[in-house]
Amino acid sequence: MLMWSTVITFLLSAVAIGPLRASAPSWLLSGAELAAVVSVFALVCFLESSGGNADRSNPTG
Repeated sequence: MLMWSTVITFLLSAVAIGPLRASAPSWLLSGAELAAVVSVFALVCFLESSGGNADRSNPTG
């Protein structure tokens, strides 16, 4: 659930930063940029914690 809300947050902030940039107020743009950065960080953390990295079973020291 948290991962899907992070994806939705990223998509909405990308829309606010991209196509709606000209009509959006400055406070919304700075908030959307911050939300995009935080959501990308959270998505990377989710991917790392999901165990999809095959190198974990074979550490190289």
